[in-house]
Amino acid sequence: MAIEIKELRIKVTVVENEVHSFASESKMNSQKWQEMKSAIVKECTTKVLEKIKERSER
Repeated sequence: MAIEIKELRIKVTVVENEVHSFASESKMNSQKWQEMKSAIVKECTTKVLEKIKERSER
């Protein structure tokens, strides 16, 4: 029996530690930090969608 996924939600929480944060060490501005987080989310979403597509083609 096949299972059909109609909706997939992925929730990610990014916690910034002020002492050991990559952003604080490299003195990035908040815009650059937001761009990096957006790129990570986009890449993760793309990879998940690719995996779902691969499984549906089988």
